[in-house]
Amino acid sequence: MVDYRDGASFISTPNVETVTLQGELEAYGIEALFKKRAGKLSGWIAYSYARSMMRVDSEFPSEQINHGDLYPSNFDRPHNLSIVTNVKINRRLSFSANMVYTTGRPVTYPVSLYYMDGIQFVDYADRNSYRIPDYFRLDLSINLEGNLRERKLFHSYWMLNFYNLTGRQNAYSVYFQNDEGSINGYKLSIFGQMVVTLSWNFKLGNYASE
Repeated sequence: MVDYRDGASFISTPNVETVTLQGELEAYGIEALFKKRAGKLSGWIAYSYARSMMRVDSEFPSEQINHGDLYPSNFDRPHNLSIVTNVKINRRLSFSANMVYTTGRPVTYPVSLYYMDGIQFVDYADRNSYRIPDYFRLDLSINLEGNLRERKLFHSYWMLNFYNLTGRQNAYSVYFQNDEGSINGYKLSIFGQMVVTLSWNFKLGNYASE
């Protein structure tokens, strides 16, 4: 696996290989899935625990990352949990909910600023020693079926969806800004509020609804 050197700049470097280092990747994990298909209450629960750790070591300190110790790769998100639930009230009305939780991805934070000969330098923490906030989202959907006549060629239904029901501002990324000599961090969120949609759907086919 390849990672970049400390302080590397890909913008001003024509030869990318001069700012990258070869390393080793260690990955392992376990996953489980539980399903319930029959009855008015159905759904599934999926959970996985997975680690993705890197090591970049060398006899030369300038070619080491985190002193040659293991550190989380950019894709290391240990905990992943998904829960999907469907509840059928009657032949026409049903509800469904979807919950997603994942560990925040690793990130490297700046810890201090200093100046040398009038030039500003940034000092960073160990590689990927911090994480952005964990991701959590809860969705809810209400499904109302249309006329349930048997052998109907045209079948329609309404769906009312609530995306990100709790309005959680999940961080897609983080960035840092120098505000009057102080480093302040900000998170960038996408769909950081609840989104409500109403849709009308239809199916074609000579069948009767259950």
